[in-house]
Amino acid sequence: MPTIKRYTNRKLYDVDARRYVTLHEIGTMVRGGDEVLVVDYATGADLTNATLLQMLFDEEKRAGGLLPLALLTRLVNRGSRGLSALLDPSGGFDGEIRRRAGLLVTLGQLTADEADRLCELLLDPVLTQMESSPGDSELPASNGDVQSLLAELERLEKRIEQLDKG
Repeated sequence: MPTIKRYTNRKLYDVDARRYVTLHEIGTMVRGGDEVLVVDYATGADLTNATLLQMLFDEEKRAGGLLPLALLTRLVNRGSRGLSALLDPSGGFDGEIRRRAGLLVTLGQLTADEADRLCELLLDPVLTQMESSPGDSELPASNGDVQSLLAELERLEKRIEQLDKG
């Protein structure tokens, strides 16, 4: 795991390679499968999350439109909860499943018992273990996959809003 020291002047130094690196190079390392550790030179504090977020911000600034406006708006509206959900998505899924099941009960589409059973099935820990069992050789989602999922999520949210109104 490459260790990167961040100096007060914001320069990044790869201890293993013995050279200064850029945010772009750190992104290349991560995309290549490396886990990096970024630490503050003076205090040793872990700055990995903040550095990777800064790298994403710089990429968004350069590429423009890397992250969909709907996602950025949602993150801003949810504040730190949105970032937590982004960094650990599994934590937010359980609550979202329960919320949506409750909404379906309110709309009369499910009974309370049906909603409870649905949540029980979807949130079964055995199912979660089966999905994340070691040896899975799934490739990470492509940008197109993420965009498709976000578009579908947006479509479903609009549909729920229509059901709420009507």
